[in-house]
Amino acid sequence: MPSLRKILMATASLAVSQVSSSPTSETNFTVAMVRAPPPNWPLPILSTNWTGITLNLSQAVDRGIELTAESVQNNASLISFPELWFPAYPSGSNKNNWYRDQLPSYVQNCLVVGSEDWSRLVTAAQDGGIYLAFGFCERTDHSIFMAQALISPSGDLLVHRHKLRPSGEERFIFSDGSMDMSNVVTTPHGRIGLLECYEHFWPSMTIPMQAQLENIHLFEFPYLVDDNVEGANWWEVTAVNQGAEAHYAVLSGAYVFHPGIGAVWVMNPNGTVAASVSSEVDFDEVPMLYHSIDTTSINSSKTYDVDGGVSWGVVEQIRNGFPSHIPRDPGTFVDHHEVSISALTSGNFSGGE
Repeated sequence: MPSLRKILMATASLAVSQVSSSPTSETNFTVAMVRAPPPNWPLPILSTNWTGITLNLSQAVDRGIELTAESVQNNASLISFPELWFPAYPSGSNKNNWYRDQLPSYVQNCLVVGSEDWSRLVTAAQDGGIYLAFGFCERTDHSIFMAQALISPSGDLLVHRHKLRPSGEERFIFSDGSMDMSNVVTTPHGRIGLLECYEHFWPSMTIPMQAQLENIHLFEFPYLVDDNVEGANWWEVTAVNQGAEAHYAVLSGAYVFHPGIGAVWVMNPNGTVAASVSSEVDFDEVPMLYHSIDTTSINSSKTYDVDGGVSWGVVEQIRNGFPSHIPRDPGTFVDHHEVSISALTSGNFSGGE
């Protein structure tokens, strides 16, 4: 009897071959979801041991360009990379002296919009005639951000946003984004939007996106493992995140594509899984999951419904219905939080500041 691993690998390979035989057309939109890690990222997936690892943004960009070209060969219309894939997600940043040994290099290897490495990614999209969506650490003059971008096949920057509120330990390193960067863009194939990771659990981030009537949503995640992997935290397994994505898909009516190192999948607008690959499948054999949708089923001309389940009226109902016995104190949860590069590179940064 074949092992589960072999069955999963065969299923993933079949998905790739099916997509490869489906030519790109005006009605066929194929998304390639990257599940392979960038160069210089600790493995296995749940490892937090950065000993001997040297980050190199240019190498990550080289690999990203290779994967983009490969996806074009397989007739992909859009390729989506995981959260912070450029240069790498800082897994276990509170362990193994990461702040002391890795943080200065990490800051220097963050991507600058408009830089040479940025331009190389834009050129890859143009050369391939493909939409390029990617998660990256963005460095500005003052801070670093958990950023996302969507580049058009002609090289236009369609979406550029920062994670509104970095989660957990991420908050020690990355600064907050702003709501005005979370926009949905109209393309000939439908309306496309992006959020990342734990943003999908916060109504303050999901409702404004869902109200913008997405057809295709990119749920970029850093990494995930199967539910039965020993030692995984609850936020690192598929079941919890598939639940959030099913909820998002149903409320938005969008196809939800989930790239991430390890386990990847696609969610139908009705909240069911359309395709998936296990975290146990070899990265070299299946670096990406491909999935095609027929865009004739997409209604990109639908208009905002004032009586819809995702509407201003519902937001007001939530506000007015907030339990009266709970103090209406805004607290500090949503206060804008910034971490300066000078603090990160001061030499005595220990996190939690």
